[in-house]
Amino acid sequence: MGTTAGVGRSRRALWIAAAVLVPAVLASIGLLWVRPAPEGPGPGRGAPVTAPPSSAAVPTAATAPPPGVVVDRSGVERLLAGAPLLFDGESARLRPATAATVAQLGGMLETMPGVPVRLVGHTADLPGPAERAVRLSRERAEAVAAALLAVGVEPQRITVDGVGDAGPLGTPEASRRVEVLLG
Repeated sequence: MGTTAGVGRSRRALWIAAAVLVPAVLASIGLLWVRPAPEGPGPGRGAPVTAPPSSAAVPTAATAPPPGVVVDRSGVERLLAGAPLLFDGESARLRPATAATVAQLGGMLETMPGVPVRLVGHTADLPGPAERAVRLSRERAEAVAAALLAVGVEPQRITVDGVGDAGPLGTPEASRRVEVLLG
């Protein structure tokens, strides 16, 4: 019986390690695909997400969907109304529910090939300089971009912006979000 308990503890330890390490590894791989924020003043630069530097140049996201592609904005709006892309306090880490929503969003985006996706990160009112809020909001948008890349959305379709605490909603919880704009 002693060996059974030891095996159970070992399995539990492996599951815990996997639960911590797998998301960290996936996030670090995904973040390699996200271009760092350009330097200089001002939020909302709209930097495109690109493939790693070793790959060929990728065009930036267009502002209009390709001809003949139907953009299902209402489907995306329904998804995000029921499960918004929210974040904890001063974090850019995807909540499990947010990660699940991003995976569903990625599936929806597969049905709209070539449609540009703009991710706009927001924060609630943070203490400190405005640049801190802009940086955190951009990191939130980049986290969603990395998760979309991980489910197969093409990097040239995605742009990210961080607007800090501009556009607050009714509560701090609701304000800590990433908005998704199509086409």
